[in-house]
Amino acid sequence: MEPLSLASFDPVYCADSLEFCPYNAKQRMLIGTYQLLKTGNAAHQDTADDNQELTSADAQRVGRIYVCDVAPGADDSELAIVERQRIETSAIFDIKWSYNQVNGRELVGVACADGKVHIYSADDSSDDSYLSPLCVSESESTGMCCSLDWSNRLAEDSNPEIIASMSDGTVQLLKLSGSSIETIHKWSAHDAEAWIASFDYWNTSTVYSGGDDARFKGWDTRMDLSSPVFSSRRHQAGVCSIHSNFHRQFMLATGSYDETVMIWDTRNMRVPVTEYNVGGGVWRLKWHPEEPTQLLVGAMYNGFHILDVAVDGLKRLECAPLPVREAGRAAVTVTKRASFMKHESIAYGADWRQSCDDPSAGWMVGTCSFYDHLVHLWRRPNISS
Repeated sequence: MEPLSLASFDPVYCADSLEFCPYNAKQRMLIGTYQLLKTGNAAHQDTADDNQELTSADAQRVGRIYVCDVAPGADDSELAIVERQRIETSAIFDIKWSYNQVNGRELVGVACADGKVHIYSADDSSDDSYLSPLCVSESESTGMCCSLDWSNRLAEDSNPEIIASMSDGTVQLLKLSGSSIETIHKWSAHDAEAWIASFDYWNTSTVYSGGDDARFKGWDTRMDLSSPVFSSRRHQAGVCSIHSNFHRQFMLATGSYDETVMIWDTRNMRVPVTEYNVGGGVWRLKWHPEEPTQLLVGAMYNGFHILDVAVDGLKRLECAPLPVREAGRAAVTVTKRASFMKHESIAYGADWRQSCDDPSAGWMVGTCSFYDHLVHLWRRPNISS
């Protein structure tokens, strides 16, 4: 049975990013939007033209960050999404929290169409000014910033690195120092848009990138970045999403416009361990915050899905490295656990709530879609241990 929508929210502009806060007990989430507005229109308005086919010559790219809380609804069976703060920005492609505090601060990064990474600091003492700007990267590219990721998922770091991908095919490695951000490396990674860049959380000198040239590449930032460690063409179209499993070392997931999720053993990147077709281009992949097998997928024209990525020899909740079998590869099986099909436009942003508020009801998920600018909350059906 398909999960029910528990609450919905209209952010007015096209919605493409959604991130639950890993620190806030109020079930707080951030929603990122992207809108093309005709030149001459008010840059920030409360109604928006759904025609997003405008060219850059006759339009400007604007966005908003919405800070929202999940709150009780009209009765016990309902929830509500309550706006607490909105911030006008350049159009947003991606939002990522630092999952460890940095020098005692809760930080979040935003990848914007102005080609910059914007860092905000969160303050729980105020709802209407929860986020405040901390610093902005220099514009080292002529393109738009399409994605970002933090190096400190598994360990605290007073000066974490941030990897960012750009629409001109470049990738940038940034370092946060105090209240400033500097560019360490910038290199040409792809022959088309670099849609995604991500760290290997277990070895952060290794970064991955995916581009509209259908290439999935790995890089060692300690070495010459003129050539990758590997370059894979196993995907048949643009590579849009990459996520390292922070529970199970050596496990990596990639997704593409070719509608396929691939699971890799990072010790052998010649071919994936297994793959699964979700019936829509894969824009977003998110491993579960506590359960190593659960993978959330934003499948563009085919809704949102939860996949169960089971590893032979490991229990479902066991946090352990991907084992090596006699054939040199772990036996991995992918099955679909649930699907949510109530969005009526491109399925982009998705995230798990970072802790379970009601174990008996199932884990909460937030998803958002583009042209219908809609956010839904729903729950994954419970899984027996």
